[in-house]
Amino acid sequence: MKKLILLLSTIVPALIGFSQSAAETALLKGTISDAANRSKLAGASVRISGTTNGTVADLNGQFTLYCPPGNASVVISFLGYRDTTLQVTLQQNQVTTLSVSLSSGVAQLGNVLITGFLQGQAKALTQQKNADNIRNIISSDQIGRFPDPNAAEALQRVPGVNIERDQGEGRYVLIRGLAPQFTNININGEQIPSPEADVRFVALDAIPSDQLASIEVSKTLTPDMDGDAVGGSVNLITRTAQNKFTHINGSLAGGYNNLTGKPNVQGQLQFDQRFGAREKLGVMINGNYYHNHLASDNWEYAPSDNELELRDYELVRTRTGLSSTIDYKFNDRHEIYFRSIYSRFTDREWRRRYVFIPEDDEIEKLMKDRFEAQSIASFNLGGKHNFRKFYLNYEGQYSQGRQNTPYDHEVGFIAGMPSSFDVTGGKYPVLNAAGFNDNSNYEFDEVAYGHTLAKDRNITAKFEIGIPYKTGRSSGTIKFGGKTRFKKKSYTINSEAYGSDGGVPEANGFDEDPIKDNGTILGGRFNMGRPVNVASFNRFFNQNPGLFELDVESKSIDEALESFQAEENVYAAFLMARHQLKKVLLVGGLRYERTNVKYNSKDVVIDPAGDLQEIIPVSGSSNYDFLLPQVQARFELGKMTNLRASAAYSYARPNFSEIIPAQEINREDEVATIGNANLKPTKSLNLDLMLEHYFGNVGIVSAGIFHKKLDDFIYRRVLFNSPYPLTGTPIIPAIDVIQAQNGNDANLTGVELAFQRKLDFLPGFLNKFSLYTNYTYTHSKANLQSRTADPSKPNEIKSLRLPGQATHVGNIALAFESKKLLVRLAANFNGEYLSEIGGEPAEDLYVKSRMQLDLSASYVINPRFRLFAEGLNLTNQPFESYMGSKNVISQREFYSWWMRFGLKFDLHAKK
Repeated sequence: MKKLILLLSTIVPALIGFSQSAAETALLKGTISDAANRSKLAGASVRISGTTNGTVADLNGQFTLYCPPGNASVVISFLGYRDTTLQVTLQQNQVTTLSVSLSSGVAQLGNVLITGFLQGQAKALTQQKNADNIRNIISSDQIGRFPDPNAAEALQRVPGVNIERDQGEGRYVLIRGLAPQFTNININGEQIPSPEADVRFVALDAIPSDQLASIEVSKTLTPDMDGDAVGGSVNLITRTAQNKFTHINGSLAGGYNNLTGKPNVQGQLQFDQRFGAREKLGVMINGNYYHNHLASDNWEYAPSDNELELRDYELVRTRTGLSSTIDYKFNDRHEIYFRSIYSRFTDREWRRRYVFIPEDDEIEKLMKDRFEAQSIASFNLGGKHNFRKFYLNYEGQYSQGRQNTPYDHEVGFIAGMPSSFDVTGGKYPVLNAAGFNDNSNYEFDEVAYGHTLAKDRNITAKFEIGIPYKTGRSSGTIKFGGKTRFKKKSYTINSEAYGSDGGVPEANGFDEDPIKDNGTILGGRFNMGRPVNVASFNRFFNQNPGLFELDVESKSIDEALESFQAEENVYAAFLMARHQLKKVLLVGGLRYERTNVKYNSKDVVIDPAGDLQEIIPVSGSSNYDFLLPQVQARFELGKMTNLRASAAYSYARPNFSEIIPAQEINREDEVATIGNANLKPTKSLNLDLMLEHYFGNVGIVSAGIFHKKLDDFIYRRVLFNSPYPLTGTPIIPAIDVIQAQNGNDANLTGVELAFQRKLDFLPGFLNKFSLYTNYTYTHSKANLQSRTADPSKPNEIKSLRLPGQATHVGNIALAFESKKLLVRLAANFNGEYLSEIGGEPAEDLYVKSRMQLDLSASYVINPRFRLFAEGLNLTNQPFESYMGSKNVISQREFYSWWMRFGLKFDLHAKK
């Protein structure tokens, strides 16, 4: 903190003095729109002819540019539109305001106007072309043309982005081969907390894509961005009011899931308008709702235990989103805004499973009923002020993530029955277990009741000051700022497990009719019989409490080990410059970040007899700071061609599950698992080189290479025969300690290719097609403690690939677009990757490669109404994993296909 105060106290007076000595300036502001449909053109380039002075329009098509007084030629350009030049006279210390309408440069592309999807693509590519750093943009128009219901699935179309799925739906984002914890997630430029207990990263299936104006994926960082992003930074941007006319848009859709045979529904509605003669007040309100019935059929194999599971899932998921933006412009220099977003994701899950244990001649039958609700809320209040010689932006944010599981019930029954199986065929197991689906064979074993609540809250304040300058024929901006973020995270759990000595009926006393497919799964290969009705069992439990006995010791251990409270305070400051030469843009500077953390949890000690000995309250704390130099360069090789280079330092904080000081000492097995509150973040040097060429008919071809050198890479280490505790006076002379530690390094290198354009150079009918494709290759090497290490060679090192790193990731989509009809067939490929590092190589868990095929189509009835249809996972691609060797399949899960169809409308009304 002292370093931060010293840094600010040094640079602020100097820059204020620089501002006072700067030449007198004028202020040029304006709004850029499409001449035909009045939509705002985000990312448009604005420059003063004959100089290096220029800027880029924001998402509302608005720009602000400090200029010398006098006559000037203003050149405005946008992909797919004619360049426009305006003559203006700029008065000293005065504001000149422009309203610019651009016309399509290629009035018709195969009879397709620059509207709708093509205009959305033009917005995204124009922002990408004019960006200071290497980034990809997805506009709301593009999101709406792919069948992607949540933010994670929208991101899977971006070059170098992979996603992890849950029940067939996208959930976590992986950028450039790095696991989710290496990416930070932002809403409107500020990080949001994670609703989940033990991690920092955010499950993006909770955020509906209908809430968003655009998504930015920054693959290189500038000093004014948070430094805790090694893979990249994702920014979800909500919508704002842009026009003085009343604007209402929305959609209404219904669908069908083939596995459940049940419908799904989706609806979205938005109102926005600017009010007043000078349109000073803007109001936007957006709401949406998505209700989905889905299911999966699953089999899993545990090689170490030689156990087979058959699983049958049914789920009801909902997404509810509300967002609003209110902004007020006092005049041409000063404005304030208030943005809010609330997203709620609910997941009701019924899971039916059998566990076949041949060695014990036992079969377990279990039924789970769980409801979980995740919510994210973010509120941003800020202002933008353009003074005569500098500008000031500031913002305060309150955000909260919650994951509430009010009930998680699982009832287990067991039968003493022989079984055998063969999984060597790979696709499906061959099972021999006569009568396994007869409920009368199953006696009550155990029932578990759980309730958990995770909370994560951020309070953030930040500011930045920018001072424009001119040196000879070049110009630029010096910018500095500061930020604080105060986080509180907690997790509480209530866990109860009950057994019985007798008197509880067999499973057939609580069964119910099959939920789907007459009780069969995996294409009719296995009959799961009649499932246990958890609600019926719960009624029996409540009416007969004397028949059940609580496992008090397990309850105490589980609740002590998993519950925690944590506080984390972050202080940051940055200084940077953006300098524009004739054909070269340089952006560079320093960012300083200081983090203070405190944690409270409990230790659990198990005595040599295997019983609970003691629960000890403990606390831990740590702090660390980083000075992060970062530099970017953009070389304009031609009007439509850029060469970009970047060198930047960044880091990634450990997950909370790795640093909370919870400890479990098991004297029976002579193993201790302990947290590490002193765990350091992973540091990374990131090098990038990217060549990109843009097509005037709206398209791009690009090629890039990147390299990341990671130090203090975090891994699980075993300290053999170590004294416990690791510091201070030992109370146990020798025990094997398992702990996440620093000390090893890793390298990741990749190549990224992308191509998209309309194929208008082809003859006749073929020129109505367009192609969208990208491919990323990555290779990694991480040096970790060898799994063959023992007391005689505890420091033996073994090289592995980084968890989460897929060698091949790509997309290809072919679209046909006429004046009214758009049809798009899209394939997304996620390559194989290492998911979990086991205790030995044979226990490493890999996720197999997967290609999903989706189809979308839309038909324009008129400029206000459009019909659409979407189909997902058309080829029923499963989720597959294997352990150690590709012929040892550990899981195959099928989701079948699902679809939806509906109507979208876009209404403008003049006053």
